[in-house]
Amino acid sequence: MAANPQDDDFHGTPMAEEDFEQLVSGETSYRYELIDGILYNMTGSTPEHGDITGNIFSLIHAHIRRKGPCKVYQDQYVKIPNAPTVVPDVVVTCDRSDWEKDKRLKPFKIQSPCIVVEVLSPSTEKYNRKEKFARYKRCPSLEVYILAHQDEAHVEVYRRETDWRQERFSSGQAIRLDQIGLDLLVDDIYEGIL
Repeated sequence: MAANPQDDDFHGTPMAEEDFEQLVSGETSYRYELIDGILYNMTGSTPEHGDITGNIFSLIHAHIRRKGPCKVYQDQYVKIPNAPTVVPDVVVTCDRSDWEKDKRLKPFKIQSPCIVVEVLSPSTEKYNRKEKFARYKRCPSLEVYILAHQDEAHVEVYRRETDWRQERFSSGQAIRLDQIGLDLLVDDIYEGIL
C-alpha cells in the first residue's frame, strides 16, 4: 500500500493498538495501518502502483479461480498475531475459514495468509521491508513474501522454506509459486506499465 494523506481527520494521529483495532473493525472506505503508534491512511497510490497490483491480482485470480482451494484478495486486512493488523496489496489464503461466510472473522480479516505481495513505493519501501515484513512473519501460514518495485521490472521474493533468503527476478524470468502451482512471469506483472 502507498501512504496517501487525504482529507482524513485520522491520518498522522497517534493511536493505541487497541483503538486502532477498534477503528479497523468497522466499515470504512479508508485503509489504515498503525506504524510506530501513528495512524496512516494507506488508501490511494500512483497509477503504476495500482496497475502492478491489479496485474498481480488478475494473474493469480485467473490461475486459481478454477483450481481451488485458494483465494486471492486485494487491499484486505490481515490479522497479525500479537501485532497490529495490516493491509497488503495482494494476499493469497488457502484456508477456507478465511472466506467461508460462517467461519471467517467478523469483521472480515484474513487470518492465514499464504502468499503476500507488496508493491514498493518511495513512501512505504522501508516500512514494507522491515516492520511490515516482521509482522507478516508472525503468521505461521505465510510461505512467500513478494516485493514488486513500481519504477523498474524487478521483483524480490522471500520464502519461509529458505529462511527468508532474498531471490531476485527481472524481465524474462518467472517466479515459481508452488503453493498455487503458478509460474508468475515478471513481464506479465509489468505489462503495459514500464
